[in-house]
Amino acid sequence: MNNRNMVAFVVSMVVLFGAYTLVMKRFYPQQPEPAAVVQKAEAPAQPKAQAPVPASPSAADPRLADPRNTVTVESNDLRVSFRAQDGAIQQVEWKADGTPFLPSLQADGSSKDFPGLGGVPSVRFEGTPEIQSTPDGKAISFRTAQGDRLEYQIPAKGFVLGVNWTAAKGAPMNLIARPQDEKEAHRLGRVFTLGESSITSVNWMDMMKDPFFSFVGAKRKVLPDATSRVGMDAGLEKTASRQGTHYFAAIWELGQTAERDPQMGYTARPDAQGKLSAKLFLGPKQAEALSGFGKPYTKVLDFGFFGLVSQVLFWILRMIQSVIPNWGWAILVFSLLLRLVLWPLNTKTTVSMIRMKELEPHQKALQAKYEKFGNDMTKKAEMQKELMAFYKKNGHNPMGGCLPMLCQMPVFLALWSMLNAVYELRHAHFALWLTDLSAKDPFYILPILLGVTMVAQQLMTPATGDAMQRKMMLFMMPAMMVFFFATTPAGLCLYYLIFNLVGMGQTWWLTKTYKSKPIVV
Repeated sequence: MNNRNMVAFVVSMVVLFGAYTLVMKRFYPQQPEPAAVVQKAEAPAQPKAQAPVPASPSAADPRLADPRNTVTVESNDLRVSFRAQDGAIQQVEWKADGTPFLPSLQADGSSKDFPGLGGVPSVRFEGTPEIQSTPDGKAISFRTAQGDRLEYQIPAKGFVLGVNWTAAKGAPMNLIARPQDEKEAHRLGRVFTLGESSITSVNWMDMMKDPFFSFVGAKRKVLPDATSRVGMDAGLEKTASRQGTHYFAAIWELGQTAERDPQMGYTARPDAQGKLSAKLFLGPKQAEALSGFGKPYTKVLDFGFFGLVSQVLFWILRMIQSVIPNWGWAILVFSLLLRLVLWPLNTKTTVSMIRMKELEPHQKALQAKYEKFGNDMTKKAEMQKELMAFYKKNGHNPMGGCLPMLCQMPVFLALWSMLNAVYELRHAHFALWLTDLSAKDPFYILPILLGVTMVAQQLMTPATGDAMQRKMMLFMMPAMMVFFFATTPAGLCLYYLIFNLVGMGQTWWLTKTYKSKPIVV
């Protein structure tokens, strides 16, 4: 790889990122919330002795409902909080560790309650919701005097809720409400719809913000077209300052195609008899749990562009983990095995670089012979032709070191997506200070060690080209990688650290055992 081009690329990326940040702050500042201002300005002053006026059913908007008026139902796996006014699910907690599924109101105002799952916005339920024990768990019912009835069936164990809606006047049931501003969508991931063999998804924030190229006509993203399966990413890590991977999901399954309102979200209407039944998955994005809900739902697992390769690699990693129960040690063994599989390709790359180092003096002499011709393109073509002939005489392919690296890129990218997304690594303990392989290293030890191994590996690898550029890249690239890996999951850092250590051993062995070949001029 041309070191000069790499330096130019790195500098360009830094400049572009800085320019992007400045432009977004300049032209798209955070807007105030007009709804809250209007509500505050228009609210008439009430005498202290006057009783509060109940809201009419037509004004029963979940965003205006008092979030404190909730009812909570627990199972072995979930803690589900419902709004009493409209029957919407306001929050879900994973009981194993108390992880919330949805954004909730923060004391510092950094986020607002998510609008909710389920519920009927146009109906105001009356009285206290009824909670009953069932053979499989619990059921909670919301009713009105007019005959409306919304029931959720929460299993004692498992993640799939049954939902039944009986509408006296055919009112639609809410599925997933669209957040109205950035605070409501704070830390949310994707909203998606599922077909039999495909998934269409959009990040919530891509619908909240104008794109960078809006000045040339680029528009905000919109909700995916509705199907009979609609859902969203869920699960907010409590200790994270910003949300990375979402390890849970909320997915609706209907017997009909949902209705899509680009401004409000997804809803479903009852049939001619005023009945509607649905299922709601509230659980981990784990292959077994999702496939148990239905085969199409495994598409929710986001393994990136090289998804098929990621799935194969994860299957291998799980086979290793079934023998070695600790996920950290399983990753370590997996890294060793993968490095052994890629050993021939890495050998070819290293040997090509060693041979290139041997040929470099003759290459520079040839280039010096043509320096007097300056930028004469004809002479440059002659030099290139003579240089390629020199390489051919010595059986050297200048691309021989790059092609093996390019062949490995799909594997690296697939591993990146896989280790950065799998639920199994969440809260997985390895050893010592590494108590969660899905979270960043709290003391940044692994990223720093990774940078050190990169420097050591570059020092061990035969290098060609300009010496000043080599010195610059010797520390620039490792420093960038340390900065980058500082916020990535520890499991990913562990994999690359082991991969680099084995690579250092391979480079040392090849440089010691390499036998020079005669140079044909």
